[in-house]
Amino acid sequence: MNQKVEVRGKSVKQTKTDAGGFKQLWFSPWTSWIGFRYLKSKKNSKFLSFITFISIFGVALGVTAMIVVLSVMDGFEDELKKRLMSSDLHVLVTPSKTVSGFEGGFVPKSALNIENISKQITNRDQIVSFWPVISTEAILKTGRKVTGVVVKGITKDRLERLKSQITESAEPQMLVQKEGAENIRLPSVFVGQELAYEMGIIPGDQVTLVSPVETEGPLEAIPKLKRFVVEGIYRSGLPEQELHTIFSADSSVRSFLKKSAVVSQWEITVKRFETAPGMADQLRKKLPGFKVQDWIQLNAHLFASLRLERIAMFVILAFIIVVASFNIVTTLTLMVLEKKKEISILKAMGARNGEVAAIFLAEGLFIGTIGVILGVGFGLLICSILKRYEFITLPDIYYDRTLPVTFDPLYYLIIPLCAFVIVLLACSYPSKRAAKLNPLDGIRFG
Repeated sequence: MNQKVEVRGKSVKQTKTDAGGFKQLWFSPWTSWIGFRYLKSKKNSKFLSFITFISIFGVALGVTAMIVVLSVMDGFEDELKKRLMSSDLHVLVTPSKTVSGFEGGFVPKSALNIENISKQITNRDQIVSFWPVISTEAILKTGRKVTGVVVKGITKDRLERLKSQITESAEPQMLVQKEGAENIRLPSVFVGQELAYEMGIIPGDQVTLVSPVETEGPLEAIPKLKRFVVEGIYRSGLPEQELHTIFSADSSVRSFLKKSAVVSQWEITVKRFETAPGMADQLRKKLPGFKVQDWIQLNAHLFASLRLERIAMFVILAFIIVVASFNIVTTLTLMVLEKKKEISILKAMGARNGEVAAIFLAEGLFIGTIGVILGVGFGLLICSILKRYEFITLPDIYYDRTLPVTFDPLYYLIIPLCAFVIVLLACSYPSKRAAKLNPLDGIRFG
């Protein structure tokens, strides 16, 4: 049955609904307008106005916290990627045991024909260089301090690139040692800044490398020992590398291991960082006997932990909005009790249950919208301040001294959307309660 209801001079066409009434929400300009009027008409109820303010503030605080925290976490990840980009290791190729000549992780240099392989790669113009590396684990000893390190023997060209990262270097006279009437130049190593700080090493110090691989002596197996001098201390921006990796000339490492014309891995540097995964896929097809890893796979555990932390922080901070939504439930419930008489009058005039529910749902969404808009604005403002002024100083254990911030448009879309969903779910209970109100009870006891 169709009927017309006059609401403030406006004729609204109604259609008969089912007994439940809440199966369909009937949003219209007049329901939203009444919901907005109810939101403003709480001058006589200071407690209700205070709860409404707390609800708006809670939603704004939750949205702000989520935007700022996730933007900072993304900033740390971007800074990490920039440091990985500045390094020479973008794709790593290591031999498997099926490669001919494999022995103890070392293969002949001729086991991989770099020139032929590079010609078969479609984006070979993106390759800066293939670096043959002889790498081994060793024990670094200086004074009474010892630690485990990875020693990488690299070519002269690679050493020249490494010297651009040197922060401290030894004087030339510190690299030689007088033995009898002759001056003998000791083999040199380059130590990371973090390792130098932990071990108390300065340029010009002499250190001893001990190989865990024993060699046969005249009496019994003895460890390999070799003395090096610290020529420089490098800073790559990657604390993990600076703490565990030292570099030397490949000839010095081969002399230390007593091996010649062998390599343990090839490190590839590319021009465009994002092309490394695609290039690694091509190399896997061309090199079935080798293990090929791009920078994402090499740091998979680190990126996985960052992703897990981001999800955990999103869920934890979402509870701020959930708690604020409880205040919205309280506000709307009290509003329903306060507006019993008005609701009953609307129902007596022919308003549907769904339209009554839409009034209070619109009121709750008004509260949520104000909170979300304020939250997005405050989040953008705080991120802009952190980006521009960098007044928060981090401890030395971080590779950044200030909070890095990114502006990802996806966060400014997803976070408000999630907040709206939470607010919408919170508004459903008081809206249903208003829709089920008996008009006679409201007029009698309102």
